Amino acid sequence: MNNMMTVIRFTLFNRLKTKSFKISTLIFVLMISLVVNLPAIIESFSQGDGDKAVKIGVMAAKPELSEQLSQYFAKAQEGGLTAKIEIVPMNRADSVEAENALIREKLKSEEVKGVLVAAEAAQGEFPALVYKTEDAGFSLSSGGDSTAGALQTALQTIKMNAAVIQSGIDSAVLAKIQEPVKLTSESISVNENPVKSKEEMGIAFVLVYALLFLLYMSVIGYGSMVSTEITAEKSSRVMEILISSGSPLKQMFGKIIGICMLGLLQLVLIGVVVAVNLMFPWNVDVIKDMNIDLSLLPLDLLAYFLLFYLGGFFIYATIFAAIGSLVSRSEEVQQAVMPVTILIIVAFMSAMFGLQNPDAPFVVVMSFIPFFSPLIMFLRIGLGTPAGWEIILSIVIMLGSIFALGWLAAKIYRTGVLMYGKRPSWKELRKAMKAFEG
Repeated sequence: MNNMMTVIRFTLFNRLKTKSFKISTLIFVLMISLVVNLPAIIESFSQGDGDKAVKIGVMAAKPELSEQLSQYFAKAQEGGLTAKIEIVPMNRADSVEAENALIREKLKSEEVKGVLVAAEAAQGEFPALVYKTEDAGFSLSSGGDSTAGALQTALQTIKMNAAVIQSGIDSAVLAKIQEPVKLTSESISVNENPVKSKEEMGIAFVLVYALLFLLYMSVIGYGSMVSTEITAEKSSRVMEILISSGSPLKQMFGKIIGICMLGLLQLVLIGVVVAVNLMFPWNVDVIKDMNIDLSLLPLDLLAYFLLFYLGGFFIYATIFAAIGSLVSRSEEVQQAVMPVTILIIVAFMSAMFGLQNPDAPFVVVMSFIPFFSPLIMFLRIGLGTPAGWEIILSIVIMLGSIFALGWLAAKIYRTGVLMYGKRPSWKELRKAMKAFEG
């Protein structure tokens, strides 16, 4: 096994054949398929309710109020009003008891959600209104009910229009007054980077959020797999045979690269599953309804994800390999790698906070720290506006850290894999390393 490629192939195919990898991959595929199809599933269960208009009965002595409300909601719907309301004119009865009986009948049969009763008013006066509904706690001034808010706004607009017209203002002038002001926003970058549009930022946010989870899960999962693999071979005394048949450095880096390829293979499979699910007709319709343009998908962000995935993996995998070589029993691995795991969790939680403010000072600082930069700088590239030199500097620091940690891990590995018993202290390890070099 003196050839690193032999170690890589052995590690990769040995892990591919394990039942745990097959089951975990299947679970990942099913979970991702469920997440991608979840909007379509939710829409299928709620189909008909979202597009169904809320019917409101209007009981007035004259039909003008019903007509004005119908016209208002028709125009409002064209402008994208969330609440879909249909006005149903109703005739007044001879008595209050008869009106209430009619209203109860309409509510019970669910022909209307509620009935707006307008009292008779003097000429030029706006009538007093009572909204009768079965809903408990309903209030026209309630901001939590879309129907209540829509009715309140509509009635206020109708009352204001009537008062303006009575004052002698021409209807054309009134329409001009009510015409909304056209105000658009435009972002200007303070550095050389182009500013992302609102649509691009929306897609970038979803992509960064999903990829951060993948990056975190892959680094913490496959990184710890490196230490587990090394400790298992050491505890079974297989390591002594492996060391005698090849270079310890080739052994270590062969395992790291082999498990890295395993992680990349699983990521490619996840990407294929997502792409296939997005091509289903129901998901295509959901994407159109959400006004998402997949042509705006930032391909350069995917390239940065691959770069920082590899960087983050090799930074932590070398540390995990060194720790794994110092542990003699598999039961002690989780306890030994706990500080490194906490470090990854801190990086991930910082990235989650940075989603809301990617240009915060502490986020900027952390994007240059090699233990955090794979997640934090990737976040800044996707959602923030880092300068080109900042990205280059972060990548250079990350690559330099990989070489430094790789050199240190290699020195620890070739000494630690042959040390059995209790976990050695740093002093004992340093003496052993010096003796090995001597």
